[in-house]
Amino acid sequence: MKPARNNSKSKLMWVVLIAGLIAFVLYMIFYIDLSEVASILTKTNLTVYAGAFVAYLLYTCCSAMVWHRLLDNLSAKITKSKAFLYTWVGLFFDATVPQLGWSGEVSKTYLLAKDSKIETGKIGASVVGQKIISMTLTVVALSTGLLLILFKYSFPIESTLLICLILFLSILTLFVVYYVSIKPSATKKIVNLVIKIIKFFRKRWSEQELITKADEGLNSFHSDIDKLKSNPKGLIQPIIFAICGFIFEVSVVFLSFAALGQPLPVDVVLIVFTLTGTLQTVGVAFFGFPELIMSMTFMALYIDPSIAISVTLLTRAVNLWFRLVVSYTALQLAGIKIIKQNKDR
Repeated sequence: MKPARNNSKSKLMWVVLIAGLIAFVLYMIFYIDLSEVASILTKTNLTVYAGAFVAYLLYTCCSAMVWHRLLDNLSAKITKSKAFLYTWVGLFFDATVPQLGWSGEVSKTYLLAKDSKIETGKIGASVVGQKIISMTLTVVALSTGLLLILFKYSFPIESTLLICLILFLSILTLFVVYYVSIKPSATKKIVNLVIKIIKFFRKRWSEQELITKADEGLNSFHSDIDKLKSNPKGLIQPIIFAICGFIFEVSVVFLSFAALGQPLPVDVVLIVFTLTGTLQTVGVAFFGFPELIMSMTFMALYIDPSIAISVTLLTRAVNLWFRLVVSYTALQLAGIKIIKQNKDR
């Protein structure tokens, strides 16, 4: 029964992924001059565009360093190379698993727990801390982009309200994550709900055993969250690395514009980049849909349709397809590493 269930889940995921790609392709066929897009792409400055790949690699390095420093603040010692490896693994699951923006964090927590003797709660506290920092940067960037656009453009009221709604949802999500992190009672309710769902699908599992393990993990998690809060100086380096990582990540879009010889619209890029990132955190992360969101938002902000599609394709070649190739390799290396360690034990 288990293989059949897993196969059905896998098929559903592939159906969703293919549907997203088909939607994006159909949109380009019916609404975009593909010959114009092809003409624009042939003029890409490959030297400048190569900088986008370098920028993405630097972003992952900074992301790994944020996690590494947070773990270090919790007296959990891991090598920088291990943090870098599992950061890439997390990026693979973020790109391939339809979810609410947490599959990367869950996979990093699970694999590092398997690969080390660090408590799961301690690892969880570090990844949640990193998530809160990254979400805060997204909210700040989205707010900045919105303000710049309102002062610069005569923007339709419907579009402005939509962006404001997404900004509100971003702030609300950030508040909920932070509140649940610092309130054990709130976390307990969520965990109990998850246990009931697990018990419903896995009737052979012992509910009491699940509750006991969850309580142990939660005690460690909240204790370590308190440690992070009580040491503001220890958060300076992670925040600096996070800001640098954000700059490198958003520069992929800027470099895509530059590679096409286009001006760099800072306000537009901030809005589009943060909008797609925000929507992905609420589950709109299937192949094809971020591309649609990016290109349509560019066009709504007065970017030529052919340029919008070209920039979208160049950007996604880096932060999707390049990421998939490298992160899948990292996943295989991590799997081999853990299997080898288990055999040695």
